[in-house]
Amino acid sequence: SVPPDRDFSSFRRQIDRWVAEGVVTPFPEGSVCELLFRSRREEADDDDDDATEDDNAAAAATARLRPVRTGGASSAETYYGVGGMGSIPLAMRDRCLSFDAAGENDDRSFRIRQDVWVSPSNGVQYIGDVNDDGPKWELFANGQSMGRFHKLVIAHNGKCADRIMSQTPAKELHSLLRTRFAPYVPRWGGKEMTLNSIYSLVFVAKGGCLDDALRKLSSGSADDPLPYTIMIKNEPNLRLLSCNTRKHKHERNPRNDNSQVWTLLSSPQFGKQFKGPQENLPPALVETVTIEMLTSLERALNIPKGTIAEAVKDVKLQLWGAAVPMNTWRTAAIDGRVDGFVYDAIHGVGACGDWILDPSIAGAWESGRRLADWIARGEDTVSVGFPA
Repeated sequence: SVPPDRDFSSFRRQIDRWVAEGVVTPFPEGSVCELLFRSRREEADDDDDDATEDDNAAAAATARLRPVRTGGASSAETYYGVGGMGSIPLAMRDRCLSFDAAGENDDRSFRIRQDVWVSPSNGVQYIGDVNDDGPKWELFANGQSMGRFHKLVIAHNGKCADRIMSQTPAKELHSLLRTRFAPYVPRWGGKEMTLNSIYSLVFVAKGGCLDDALRKLSSGSADDPLPYTIMIKNEPNLRLLSCNTRKHKHERNPRNDNSQVWTLLSSPQFGKQFKGPQENLPPALVETVTIEMLTSLERALNIPKGTIAEAVKDVKLQLWGAAVPMNTWRTAAIDGRVDGFVYDAIHGVGACGDWILDPSIAGAWESGRRLADWIARGEDTVSVGFPA
C-alpha cells in the first residue's frame, strides 16, 4: 500500500509505472475486508466463567465482514503483485539489467549474484583505511572472495545483519542493527529495533467450505464477489487470510479441480508463543501450530470445528522469524532534506529498510531509494542518520 500520510511521492510514481507495466494491480473495490467481532459479551468481563453455550453462540454469530476502502485521500491505496509478490523484485532486476543492455554501463558494472549465502560470521570483512579512497569491504561466500567494494549497504535486519556488522569497526551503525524479538514495544518505542515473529500457513482446501462461510458473514448479496484478502480482527491468534486462487484468477484455469489455495498469517503473540528454529521446525511443532491456526480460523469464521481441517489437501508452514518492525528508527533530517536511511561516511557503509522509515514495502523501497540517491549524488562524504 501507499501510506496516505507520508511523503512517498517517488514510490507513488513507481507504483504507477508498475501498474502500467503489469507488475502490480490495484485490489478491486470490496476485495479487501475486515473480519470483525461485535457482541453483547464484549462489554462483559472477559474472565466471566458463567457464560452459557447460548451466550457463546450469540457472540460468535455476530462475526461479520466489512469492506475496507482501498483508495482515496483518507485511506491507503492497496496493490498486489501480478502472479505473486515475486513480480516486484523481478521487475527491479530487469530494470537494472536494462542499463547494461542499453550501453549506459559499458563495463557492465551492474551485477547480480543470486542464491549466494554471505555468512554473518565471516562473510563481510573491513579491509579499508579511513585515510585513503581505496576499497573498504570484501565479501566472501563459501570461502571464496566475491570482490572488493568501496561501499557496503545492509538492506536487511534481524540477527544476521547484527552479526555481519558486529566484528567490523563501524560500531555506531552496528549499534542500530542490534535486534530484539517481541510482539510489542513500550509506548515510547523502546531502545532497540524490535521485530515480531509470524507464522505463515499456506494450505490447499477442496470445495468451497471457506467461501460458504464468508458468504454467510457478508452483508452483501449472494452474487457479490467474495474478498481476496481479509484482515482478521476477531481472533487473537490470527491476523490475515488471503485467497491466492481468487486473487490471481487461478479458478479460471480449466485444470483447476475446484481446490483453493489460501495463505493464513498468525498474530505476533501466537508467533512468540509457538516460536521455534525457523530453518528446521520440529515436526511436532509444525503439527501443533497447523492445527491451532486452522482451529482458530474456524472460530473466526463461526464454522464447526474440523470443517476446514477435513477439507485441507496440502499444507506448508513457515515461521517468519524476523517479520515486521514494531518500531522505527526516525533519523534526523539534514537541512530538512535527508532522512530515511543511515550512512557511515568514515567506513563507507550504510543501512536501509522498513525499520528506518515505515514498516511497509513502501517504507523499504523509499529508504533504499533515498540512500542510493545520496551515494549517487556524491554526497556520501557526510554521515547520516545517527544520534546527535
